[in-house]
Amino acid sequence: MFHVCLVGRSHSFDKGEATRHHLGMIWIQRLLLIALAAYLILLLLAYIFQRSLLYFPPEFYNPPPDWMVEIEAADGSMAWWVAPARDTAPVILVFHGNASAIDSNMAIFRDLHAQGYGVMSIGYPGYPGNAGKPTQRTLVASAIAQHDWVLAQSISPDRIVFYGTSLGSGVATQVAANQQPGLLILDAPFQSTQAIAKQSMWFLPVGILMKDTYRSDLALGNLDMPLIWIHGTHDRVIPLTSGQSLYDGYSGPKTAHILENGEHHNGWLMGGREIVLTTLAKLEAD
Repeated sequence: MFHVCLVGRSHSFDKGEATRHHLGMIWIQRLLLIALAAYLILLLLAYIFQRSLLYFPPEFYNPPPDWMVEIEAADGSMAWWVAPARDTAPVILVFHGNASAIDSNMAIFRDLHAQGYGVMSIGYPGYPGNAGKPTQRTLVASAIAQHDWVLAQSISPDRIVFYGTSLGSGVATQVAANQQPGLLILDAPFQSTQAIAKQSMWFLPVGILMKDTYRSDLALGNLDMPLIWIHGTHDRVIPLTSGQSLYDGYSGPKTAHILENGEHHNGWLMGGREIVLTTLAKLEAD
């Protein structure tokens, strides 16, 4: 009788363990399904709102100074313009960065204008002063239209210089692939926004999700114009290594300028001004 009772208890114990194991597996499966559903929702939200995560236009528009004027390109986009003081002077098209606007580089405009150079501040759709929505397609299309406006002022292409900072470097390289300038200056550039996004959002398949990739590495692939690369060693937004990779991959004539202690937003003040003005003086002399 005692032996039979032990056997009965053993069978009861085994059945209870199996039940608990089964319930545990069910909970694990449920948690995995919840985690998978949450991840899929995150992917969907990232895809839908990705441009809100990429573009940060300021809120307000400030009019140009009295020595610059607003111009309207053929596509209806607006840019700022000041004509060169000499027929031989270069004309610099300035492509501003992400959280900047058409009026954000006043120190650069003033310094270039003081040397008699022509200046156009490129306006982006969806940013202050311009209607529309910011996308790679709309930004590049408007920049091309504004570049065409400059050409219509009897400015020869070899006198035109593209100066792109941060996101503007991506726009400038895309335009350069369509209409090559006499000189391309890239301040804090990247290989692609896709590569930058992978560093901060490594848990998302940005290679599949991303719409606006700004593949500067591909845009420069078949170009041979002179390239000036400027980058700060303390850039925490676009790492120096990103600009270095883009620079190393370019096969045309090129010059690198590494700004010691330079950060993302102070390249002009940390030595960029002297680099650019010296380069432009040589360009005009040649």
